[in-house]
Amino acid sequence: MKNLKPFIFSAHADLKPVIPSIKKSHLYEAIAAFCGYKSYAAWQVAIHTKVDDIEQAQGQCFERMLGLGLPAKHALLISQQMPRLWQQYDSITLDDIYAYYSEASYDDALKSTRMLDELKSAVENGSEEAMLLALVVTAQLLIQFDEDPDNRSGEYWYQKKLTNQKLNHFQLQVAEQYQQIMPYRELFQHLLTIFDVSEGPVLHSPSTIEAVCYKHDDGLVRQWSSYFSDRPTDVIDAIIYVLNHHESEQPIIPYYLYLDWLRAEMLLFADREGIVEIIKAAVDDEEKWFWHLIGLRQKVDVTVSTLRAIHADTGEDYDDYGPMDIVGDEGLVLPSVSDDRKAKLQAEVNKITY
Repeated sequence: MKNLKPFIFSAHADLKPVIPSIKKSHLYEAIAAFCGYKSYAAWQVAIHTKVDDIEQAQGQCFERMLGLGLPAKHALLISQQMPRLWQQYDSITLDDIYAYYSEASYDDALKSTRMLDELKSAVENGSEEAMLLALVVTAQLLIQFDEDPDNRSGEYWYQKKLTNQKLNHFQLQVAEQYQQIMPYRELFQHLLTIFDVSEGPVLHSPSTIEAVCYKHDDGLVRQWSSYFSDRPTDVIDAIIYVLNHHESEQPIIPYYLYLDWLRAEMLLFADREGIVEIIKAAVDDEEKWFWHLIGLRQKVDVTVSTLRAIHADTGEDYDDYGPMDIVGDEGLVLPSVSDDRKAKLQAEVNKITY
């Protein structure tokens, strides 16, 4: 549930000059009554809250304030304040949508039509941060839907449901899952269309690498997002999902955007494959060393050979018996950089606190 506290504090500050005796507890009870609940405690455990009739809601609030012993003129002033407080609380921002989908379960996300509608509206209004959020949300839900083998027959049973054919419990459940995922699949396809026709990238890069990009300038103009800064893998998975589900002569998402999110991931959790990919893509020698040092900080040394012999059939370390394969790599050879510059690059790495 959204945090009500800042809105109560604001309303309390507005009413305090005209009602010196008002308490914040009065306002918590007032908004609960406005929403149709007998107490704030009852409101707190409610799952969905909706106000359809403002006049009726104000009347409920007025009666509740009288019941708490407030004078009629004070109860009236408080009830008149509630529509504004409710409008502020009930409005949904992109941060609210991000917070919701970050915490919602798969089932809750599919059922939240209002959050989906607000997200689609933000996308339609041209918000590029909303497009990033929508891409990740839709890809995550579609990946989870696709991974369930029961859902492979979803469209079939959904069509049967549309023709009013009698379905058993399992068939009905599968049909309903398909029906719930459809709006997210439609939004995903809509995003692909936007990416296809856009003249430039519409997705943002992670703000966590902003300083690194400025330090090792590659000449690209970026826009930055704080969303998914602690979960860049979510964006990487979404980008890969796009690439696997969209055929185009031109890349629908520029490679550098994928690399940006990979860089953000390597700052948090370096692995050999990711560091190698970033270094191979880098043009600047110092940038290559910077990412090598990032890897070393997390005990990943891409200059050391990982070649080893394994049993070709079992994949276990080779024991001089049976067919043999060689796996791993010889390690990267980094360009020459002065010791002084290495020390400065190491200082840059040490400043990063991720």
